[in-house]
Amino acid sequence: MRGSKRAIISLSALFIGVSFIFIASGLVVSSGGVLLNDMGASKTQIGFITSLFFLGALTCTIVSHRLISKVGHMRAYAIFTALFAICALLHDMSDNLIFWAILRFMLGFCYYSIVLIVESWLNEKTPNSIRSRVLGFYEIVFYTAFAIGAVIMSMNLSVTKVFIIGTISIIIGSIPLNFLKIKSPKIPKSINISLPKIYNIAPLALATSIIAGLSMNGFFSMASLFIITQGYTTAQAGIFIIVGMCGGFIAHTIFGVISDKFGRKLAIILASSIAFLASSAFVLINPSIIMQYIIVFFLGFGIFVLYALALARANDVLSDKNAYVEVVRALLFSYLIGSFLSTIIIGFLINQFGFIAFIFYYITLLAFLIIFAIFQKSVPKAQEVAFARHSGHSIIFDELNNDNSK
Repeated sequence: MRGSKRAIISLSALFIGVSFIFIASGLVVSSGGVLLNDMGASKTQIGFITSLFFLGALTCTIVSHRLISKVGHMRAYAIFTALFAICALLHDMSDNLIFWAILRFMLGFCYYSIVLIVESWLNEKTPNSIRSRVLGFYEIVFYTAFAIGAVIMSMNLSVTKVFIIGTISIIIGSIPLNFLKIKSPKIPKSINISLPKIYNIAPLALATSIIAGLSMNGFFSMASLFIITQGYTTAQAGIFIIVGMCGGFIAHTIFGVISDKFGRKLAIILASSIAFLASSAFVLINPSIIMQYIIVFFLGFGIFVLYALALARANDVLSDKNAYVEVVRALLFSYLIGSFLSTIIIGFLINQFGFIAFIFYYITLLAFLIIFAIFQKSVPKAQEVAFARHSGHSIIFDELNNDNSK
């Protein structure tokens, strides 16, 4: 415990800086659907423009490490935070949808590049014996800061104020890292990605990873549109997102124990079933906004642990642990593909069938995952390893950096 506290204190500037980046992300990303709706964009257009944020993230996984390797982590962090701030501020310059689409792509590219840099630092400077506790604290920072961003979004601010506040948060987030006097981490080597190969090795992990991307980031990006399309306010949309995140936060403290005791397959089925029942409740009981807050807690409780469970399942079924880096990279890639497609699909469905299509989207995804998981083999208990309590966010570059440092 003392070791983890010392590590957290020694990296306090990093945590403080990235917390403001997460606030900006929570504000800028969550508000996209609301602002585009106010501009008169169709639901399909909103979904496509929002999806480009995740296309930028996909691009980041392919090219960002090359830039970082040339200029170093400290300079790269300064570059990407500056670009992130500029792109956020430029949203107020025009309401042209093509212009916004380009900016969304750049926001995703810059944000995930910053995440790469921050998590490289954490993994480089944190021993294996305390890494889970340090990354657990990192998750608390992420959930808290992102929720603050969603709270700000719920204040029904103008476009100008939204992006000015976001820009200020990003600029503040760029300052603390300059106080860290530590050597930049090494850059992980580029690894070829083969989804068919990974499917043959860990089909349940790959399927769960894709569903996680489709469900988690579909929620982050489009849940606000789901609420305001029903005629509710921006403030109520912000509360809806925050409650769902609270469910996910609590689930991360519980599913680690469940997966360790009963296996990853059962944990995936249980999480998917809870989210499936919550989704079904939206349809069956025609809930008021208060009831929707209660139901979305359980939706978030189920979906926000799926990517972490996918990673744990992949680690369990690998006979060659040296291949884990390749598998993690492939799972990340599939997760981001799901994230990219999620907003396009949700936007199109809401545009064609109304807000209720958002719920049927989740019912379909989760039903598929439950059925698929049921027919997968269980992993012998002796083969399983301790579950890493990471969200789909913080594990992104964990194993890549661990492998590189060996």
